[in-house]
Amino acid sequence: MVWALVRLWCDWAGEAQPDERHWRNLVERAQPVRALPSGQRPVGRPIAEYVDQLVLDDLEVHPCIEVGEGTQPSPLSAYVKREHDARLCAVVDAARTGESGIVLLVGGSSTGKSRSCWEAVKTLPDGWRLWHPIEPEPPTALTGHLEQVAPKTVVWLNEAQHYLLNQDHSAQVASGLRELLNDAGRAPVLVLGTMWREQWDALTAIPASGIGPDPYAQARQLVKNKSIAVPDVFTADELKAAQAPALGDPRLSEALQRAEQGQITQYLASAPALIERYSTAPPGAKALIEAAMDALRIGHGRALPLALLEAAAEGYLTDIQCDLRENDWLKQALAYTTRPLRGARGPLTLIRPRRAQPAPAMPSYRLADYLEQHGRSQRRFTRSPAPLWEALLGHVAPTSLGVLGSAAEDRGLLYVASRFYIAAADKGDATGMRNLAGLLEQAGRSKEAIYWWQRATDGDHTGAIAEHVASMLEKEKLTAEALNWWQRAADAGSSFALDRSGQLLEELGHIEGAIRWWQHAADITIGDDAMSSAYVGQGARLLAKTGRVEEAMDQWIRAFQTNHFMGMLTGVPDELVATGRDEEALNWLRPRSEAGDANALEALRQLQDASDRASRNVLHESVEEDQTKDTIRPGQATDMADELSAARQAAERLLEEGSVTEEAIGKLHRAGIAGNSRALELGSAVLWVSGKTDEAIRWWQHAAEQRDTPGTSYTSSAHYAARYAAKLMDEAGRTEEAIRWLQNRAETGDANAAKEATRMLVQAGHATRALYWLEGCAAAGQRYALAMSVQLLADVGHVDESRQLKLYGWEPDGSIAKPWEARSKID
Repeated sequence: MVWALVRLWCDWAGEAQPDERHWRNLVERAQPVRALPSGQRPVGRPIAEYVDQLVLDDLEVHPCIEVGEGTQPSPLSAYVKREHDARLCAVVDAARTGESGIVLLVGGSSTGKSRSCWEAVKTLPDGWRLWHPIEPEPPTALTGHLEQVAPKTVVWLNEAQHYLLNQDHSAQVASGLRELLNDAGRAPVLVLGTMWREQWDALTAIPASGIGPDPYAQARQLVKNKSIAVPDVFTADELKAAQAPALGDPRLSEALQRAEQGQITQYLASAPALIERYSTAPPGAKALIEAAMDALRIGHGRALPLALLEAAAEGYLTDIQCDLRENDWLKQALAYTTRPLRGARGPLTLIRPRRAQPAPAMPSYRLADYLEQHGRSQRRFTRSPAPLWEALLGHVAPTSLGVLGSAAEDRGLLYVASRFYIAAADKGDATGMRNLAGLLEQAGRSKEAIYWWQRATDGDHTGAIAEHVASMLEKEKLTAEALNWWQRAADAGSSFALDRSGQLLEELGHIEGAIRWWQHAADITIGDDAMSSAYVGQGARLLAKTGRVEEAMDQWIRAFQTNHFMGMLTGVPDELVATGRDEEALNWLRPRSEAGDANALEALRQLQDASDRASRNVLHESVEEDQTKDTIRPGQATDMADELSAARQAAERLLEEGSVTEEAIGKLHRAGIAGNSRALELGSAVLWVSGKTDEAIRWWQHAAEQRDTPGTSYTSSAHYAARYAAKLMDEAGRTEEAIRWLQNRAETGDANAAKEATRMLVQAGHATRALYWLEGCAAAGQRYALAMSVQLLADVGHVDESRQLKLYGWEPDGSIAKPWEARSKID
């Protein structure tokens, strides 16, 4: 209404139409500020109170290295504004004028993401507060206090993966933040976060259809188009801009002189020194660092209990190193790993309690961010030793059991995963039971899976799990038991189970029971005329089948009374005709229809139609001829080789006709990149037959990188393009290059590329190499690797090993696990 008046006034005054967004912001700011709940204080503290040390401790900004022997004026170096800072400042400026917003800075470790956020935030005027929700756990600290966020508050989500990539809390966090940002009564609110690129990719990647639940859907929508990339290196212009502030800061000056390839922020955060400290560490200290790297890579939280690190360290030492350890090896290792590096933190830092927080029950340490990133990269394909998994199981918080179990399952460590899931189940976690049941079902261990699915039905308010149990019991030929579970699922509200229970009773020959069931179904769906009439009709059909014509007719007419077609499609007329009782039914219906009963008249018509069809014998089954199965529809091909051949023949004709020009090739390329695969096929074929092999391959490689939106999963046409590119490389004699290209793609999670790379390796006679590579993919957490290894072992004749691997998975050392049972300690 307000906007309509503004436009009307502008028209009267002959003025240009103003910015609608500006006026809407004015209206929103005119709304009354929503008061905080009674007796609650706003979260956070005034930004003006953040001195340098508090910025380091509370906001987790990296301290800077020290230079020389003199005391540095500040733990933070002079700041150099870069291109991403301008984009961030635009968001902060919008908040300053009253507009709520959210933005995530995405980049590698120690690239200056947190520092950039702080430099932008500290420009906000007096009255603004900053809140970093982190204790006791980031997600619950946030969701538990969102009601206390007042206007003019910056919500600081450093390492936002702890909030948005937490499977248990992601949806709740995203929902709460969305509500906060949309609440005009609390505007302006600014949400700032940081995240590494691989974590951003995990958040924004859309799962393939049918693979499983999508726990990050809400979070992905919340941050869609809300990211700012932070480059790893300074550009040439930025290096020039840094020269002036470096005159007054020897640390920045040294970084400009010594940092490699423009990695200024990493040098200032002591990244090279951290790598050197790790690389030259004595065995005990290196074992602690690598245990910390792997624990974080697997999915443990940032706070690593000392007891966990000590117990896990043994797995990173050789037998000789273990034997030669001194009694105080742990003390020496901690002294080495916690010693500061030129004023910056060492590889491990003791986590001290925050203000008003109680001291932890046991000391915990945090691994330096840069070393964590280094470990994720360099140790990605390294299997974590068994002692680490044992230590995690013994020292992890109950809320993390499911996450670590899933991490083990991703790596094909089915027994290890089962122990985490069972530990969660023994604490009453139904999710742990469901995860274990799913693992066992996937492994082909149906009877064990059924047991755990049955245990997981507590709290199953929709009947979905009971329905799944019933389906599995049917597959196991346990029909009577399946019927009980179908009925249980129906009682919980599953409409499919309601249908299946009646059908199964009939299949088992329990006709009377089925009739009673359909009546029960009609009664409980009485508010849904269509469903209720359908169930009444089903009962009528069975009554007709058993010769109880009058009862059948009564029920059939009842179904018609709702005027819903579903009750009329129950097969009652056909049952009457098939049993020879149609004339009896007709005699029952005629007087009622002649008396003016419209429902009886319609039933009479349907029954006469059924009788006529039977007498004319026009009912028949349509049978598809076998030869039609191989018929190719227009535009559909059965083999990529056929497509290659057809495209090249077309290309040769175009060349002979002189129709190939640079303009024509350009049009084909543009159409292909836009998603027209036929244009890509023809254009690349033209290049191929013209001798431009490399360019033809690049066309397909470019198309293979297409995604629905940046950071999301590949499109279906991109998967096709990847196969096509590999096919062309193989045909050009570049098989090894094709395999490596596919492997690199597979290592980002593309199961289609993994399958094609495995096929090409086996075709080239490298089955053992394929198995070794798949084991590395498993160590990196690519769940597809187990199933592909199982299939590959079977294909090369190792049937027994294939079966054992499918049933029991791998051991942490890479060997196939011995048989094990999924038993609870409390059974």
